This record gives sequence, structure tokens and C-alpha cells, in this order.
Amino acid sequence: MLTFTKNTIILCIILSSCMFFSALAVGQDKAGWLNDRVTIRFQEEPMSTVLGKIAQQTGIAILYDEKLADQKVTGYYKDIKFSETINRLFSEKNKSIQVFKNEKKIIVKTFGAKQFILASSAETTQSEPSSDDSEKMTLAELEKIHRRQYKEYKKRISNEDEVFEGGMTRRELRAMQEKQQEALQERLENDHTIIEGRDVTLGELRALHDKQKRQLQASLEKQAGLFENGMTRGEITAMHRKQKKKLAATLKNDDYLVGDGINLGQLRRLHKAQSGIVVNNP
Repeated sequence: MLTFTKNTIILCIILSSCMFFSALAVGQDKAGWLNDRVTIRFQEEPMSTVLGKIAQQTGIAILYDEKLADQKVTGYYKDIKFSETINRLFSEKNKSIQVFKNEKKIIVKTFGAKQFILASSAETTQSEPSSDDSEKMTLAELEKIHRRQYKEYKKRISNEDEVFEGGMTRRELRAMQEKQQEALQERLENDHTIIEGRDVTLGELRALHDKQKRQLQASLEKQAGLFENGMTRGEITAMHRKQKKKLAATLKNDDYLVGDGINLGQLRRLHKAQSGIVVNNP
């Protein structure tokens, strides 16, 4: 009989998932430059100047809404990741960030942005947005670039003979992932597989779970089941209905005393006089 721990099952699932997604993503380089460190201090400086300095430090091109170029910002970031720097700088904005891994470029899309300006250096991003059309892009132009790059990416990952760092082709990676998935599925379907440390097989564990599920369902459906207070479910339900009905009747009784000699009718009239709002009886 096969023997493996619960952690082994989880590890197999994770490994299979990783292999599947790695086969899809191998055509793209890792954007390790998102972890480039940034140190910058700024006091009431235009967003354009700050982003220009960040771009100059990291060599990363940053496209952002040109309407934010003159916005004054203050902060001090010491040796933090570039990605964290951008998130902090735009923390008060409703945004999404598009990463162009192979071009070392990002686009910060804030809500309502239609025209974008490129922050490539401190010199080209002063308080006045650049008038150079090559440094501005509309949202439609950005989407066009994204569609083109995605098309190129799909073409790359369709090449089954591409060889990766480990010396394996994409075809071999896919075959290995499928083999691992089949092996995992075979183990999970074998009722005689023993879960180490539990002295129980998968079949016995499934049977136990099914039994507990049936017991729970029967308990929920059994109105005569006793609770800790000695009452049945049916008795508790009836008591709740009675209490709800009594409360509704009480709220309709203007003579009901709420304390300090004041009844509900007087309290309603007092509230009406204080607020000028008509209060109807429930």
C-alpha cells in the first residue's frame, strides 16, 4: 500500500500547479527590477519631479496620468523596493499598475486617466508636463501596445522546442507536469493509501467524513434534538416566535412604561416635539 503524509499530498499539488503555470509563463522574463532599491526624500515637490528622480535612480520608465504632474507630494523612502515606492506614492489613488517586463517600464493607470506622460529622468519631468508627443500616450495607444506584446508572448509560448535554463524544452516540461499530475491523481484515488501518523487509509478517512456529514445533517433536521438548556429545537423556535410577537405588541402599546414614569406614547410625542419629525406607531 502507498504511504504518504498530508504534507506530501499538499507538496505534490503545489509542485504540479507550479509546473503547469511555469510552462505558460516561461516566455516572459522575471521582472526582478521591480525589487530595485530606492532612497528618496521630497518635500512639497511636484509628482513629475519625484517620479523623474525615481526613474533616474532605477532606470525604469514610468508612465502616469499627466494631470498628476503638478500635484505636490511629500515623503521619505529609505532603501525600499521600487514596487513599494510606487504603491506608497500612489496610495491615495484608485489605481492599477501594468508591468512591461521586457522593457523595464510600468504604467500607473489611475481612475479617469486618459493622457499619460513618461517619467524617464528628472530633467524631462519638471513641474510642467513635457510637450513632446513621444513622451505622451493615450489609453488607446497603451492598449494597442499591450495587445501587440501579448500576441508576441502567445507566439513564444507556442514554441514547444524552446529550451530553458534546466536544459528541458517546453514540450518536456509539459510532459513532466502531466506525468506528475497523473501520479498524484492515482494516489488520491487509491483508498488503500495510508496517511502516515494517522494509521488510517484514505478510504477510511472518506468513510468517516461521510458518516460525520450524515450525522450533522440528521441533527439539523431533527426538531426533537435536545440542547444544553434541556429544550428541543422545536421548543426554542416556538419560544422565539412567541417573544417576537410579544415584542411587536408591546411596541404598539402607547401605555407601556419605558421608565421614570414615561410611557411609549409620551416618549413618541416628546421625540416629535424635539425633532419636528412625525413618528408613526410601528
